[in-house]
Amino acid sequence: MKILLVGGGGREHAIADALTRENVAVDLLATPGNPGIAQLARVASVSATNIPGLVELAEREQAKLVIVGPEAPLEAGLVDALQQRNIPVFGPTMAAAKVETSKAETKSMMLNFGIPTAHAETHRLASTAREAVTSRFGAPVVIKASGLAAGKGVIVCHTIKEAFDAIDRILDDRAFGDAGNECLVESFMTGEELSLFAIADGTDVLPMLGAQDHKRLLDGDDGPNTGGMGAYTPVSLCTPKLVDDVTECIFLPTLHAMRKRGAPFSGLLYAGLMLTPEGPKVVEFNCRFGDPETQAILPMLTSSLLDPMMTVARGAKLKHVAPFTWRDGASVTTVVASSGYPDAPKTGAGIELPSFGDAIRVYHAGTTRAADGVLRTSGGRVFAVTAVAPTFSAAQRASRDAAAAIGFDGAIYRRDIGWREAARIEAAALAMESSAHNENVGRNETTRSDPDARTS
Repeated sequence: MKILLVGGGGREHAIADALTRENVAVDLLATPGNPGIAQLARVASVSATNIPGLVELAEREQAKLVIVGPEAPLEAGLVDALQQRNIPVFGPTMAAAKVETSKAETKSMMLNFGIPTAHAETHRLASTAREAVTSRFGAPVVIKASGLAAGKGVIVCHTIKEAFDAIDRILDDRAFGDAGNECLVESFMTGEELSLFAIADGTDVLPMLGAQDHKRLLDGDDGPNTGGMGAYTPVSLCTPKLVDDVTECIFLPTLHAMRKRGAPFSGLLYAGLMLTPEGPKVVEFNCRFGDPETQAILPMLTSSLLDPMMTVARGAKLKHVAPFTWRDGASVTTVVASSGYPDAPKTGAGIELPSFGDAIRVYHAGTTRAADGVLRTSGGRVFAVTAVAPTFSAAQRASRDAAAAIGFDGAIYRRDIGWREAARIEAAALAMESSAHNENVGRNETTRSDPDARTS
């Protein structure tokens, strides 16, 4: 089966890895691809935003399925163009992709349809946005660029001054370009964040494993916001009941709302959630696989990825597709980034990439093969290093150690991916130890107070 995969980052490398592991007979073509994907697939040189070129490539190659990885070609209408040529494609239309590409429209939809989320206002003028902060929101508050900002357009502000600076940066300085034509002033939510993916057919969903990513550059969730410095799965907070609740209260109502708005959603719907004391609420939606969560989730998959994707691409329903199944254990992904990331990453450094065992997967995100044959850095996030192990602690340690073994000038990575899960595991172990100790003390006290107790 011939499949065209659009994109060239770590997410697409993970998708290519999953598809080729599932079925070695898959004839995979990727564009623009990267050196890691090139080890699994043929690679073309058509840009992911060259819509006519991608359609022509799909037709020439007689692709039976096109999978769109990044958000930019979805916003540009690639799915619409392919559907007009009757080419099966996995991804939402331009109108449905607005669930990610217009935070303002999506926030309005959620509030109108009662989908749990934070209260927010949309502003085009910095003056009215500032007035909203001072008179109605206060601090802490969240300021968001409405459009696509490569995962960096959400700014959590702990003071009024920080909020004003964020508003100016988005609306006046245009730090995020056209993504900052509008900004949202949003109430701050407390709780832990969770990423939950679901394949959607317009009416129903097939949820995947929950994951938690780490947006801040530095250990301890310090430093600037990035596109993501790592992720792990499963998350102990993401119980089957929670997935059922999110499906019933968030995923299905969202699909209903989008149908009512004339933009039915099929493809991968990514819910960024805040697990608040009142229950899960939507932080944001994405219209495609998340990065780097995909690199953590897909190595855990033991059932087919292709079957549900193909079902949706052909316009069929998921009700006859079996739920996903997952391996035991845990998966941890550590991103290795270039010096200067996220604002001004340095590129062109030569890379020393060791060979790792089967338990480690190194997904290329920002690499290129130079004319001299040397692998070099070409972006901010260079690799996503995923370890799968029987326990979370083992996976965390293996991912961190493998990331440390990759060599290039200025390489940076976090050493604490999954720190919240590690703290929960430690707390649970201490609680069990304390419980066992108290039980033993109680048993000994009972023995000493028993007048009929005898010693041998």
